[in-house]
Amino acid sequence: MAENCVTVIEIGSSKLSCMIAERGLNNTFCIKAKASVDYAGFLEGDFVEKAYLDDAVMTLFSQITSVYKKKIKKVFVGVPAEFSKVITENCQLNFKNRHAISEKDIDNIIASASSANYADDMDIISVNPISYTLDEAKNIQNPLKQKCYFISADLSVVLCKADFIKQFNKIFSKMNIEQVEYISEPLAEGLFILAEEERERTCIVIDVGARSTSVAFIKNNAMTNLTSFSMGGSYITSDLAEACGIDYQEARRLKKQIVLSLKGADDTYELSTLGGKILKLPLNFVNEAVCYRIGLIASTVNECIRVFAKEYVPFYPIYLCGAGISKLRGGKDYLAKCLNRNVSYGTPPIPGMDKPELASILGLVSTALNS
Repeated sequence: MAENCVTVIEIGSSKLSCMIAERGLNNTFCIKAKASVDYAGFLEGDFVEKAYLDDAVMTLFSQITSVYKKKIKKVFVGVPAEFSKVITENCQLNFKNRHAISEKDIDNIIASASSANYADDMDIISVNPISYTLDEAKNIQNPLKQKCYFISADLSVVLCKADFIKQFNKIFSKMNIEQVEYISEPLAEGLFILAEEERERTCIVIDVGARSTSVAFIKNNAMTNLTSFSMGGSYITSDLAEACGIDYQEARRLKKQIVLSLKGADDTYELSTLGGKILKLPLNFVNEAVCYRIGLIASTVNECIRVFAKEYVPFYPIYLCGAGISKLRGGKDYLAKCLNRNVSYGTPPIPGMDKPELASILGLVSTALNS
């Protein structure tokens, strides 16, 4: 049987990742190849070293094609939150007589949003219905074949910076890739980790990466709001390095030992340096350094929620994805304490791959396969 593989690229804030996969049994994925490369990343919606982005992507593809020998004709590129924006629109159709809603009607409504002018420096990458209203009936999810005189749709329009698309189109053109499709990374992640019944009410998905954190509001099959800020797990590492007087790589190794739920005035973490020394670092001091940065991330997230969530804010379920905090033992619980609300891990619904740090790239795979 012929392979029906998709090639997806995750644009992380400190590394680029690629995965080639096809649909497996029972809605699992059969991964044919995967690779990742570190690069300068991005901050505040711009790449740190644009001139070297081409080289990073080409290195990534050199790695992936050394494993996957077949020609890659199409790639799906995940658009991070820092390069995108969400606008909600309401579009309507009126009928002279009672009319059974057809696929063409839905297409016309979505097309009316797709043809609107939003900003010269932004391109539309998707339009998704949040809900429909048929005459007096509100919050309809599937209006097909239902009869009405009037239909309106609340639509989520996801925009991407035009420069982002131009830059990657240019790179893939050099590599003789025939097609490039852009996918909203936070939307793909949210739709993948949240069950359909969970999405009947607004859910908040927080993805804390290395240098960037996104806050996405997911409802039904759409994103109602999206925001992001440049702060993440690498900031925790830098804080540890500065506070403890160690280098960045030593701080990364120290992070793997940390358990934020522990307290002890005389307890220490032991860290072996490259020079062969054993450093004894006070447990409480180290944990406080980590908690300080998580507190800053949490206060910024809370401000994002306050700005975008108009009602029932305390009741919105929150899910944590990304490696920035979820890989820290006790990190999720301390974040929940700072946010003053329950936080659950946002995990892919696939056995053996149910890790928050895989939610983004597997969400991209799922969306690509569904398309």
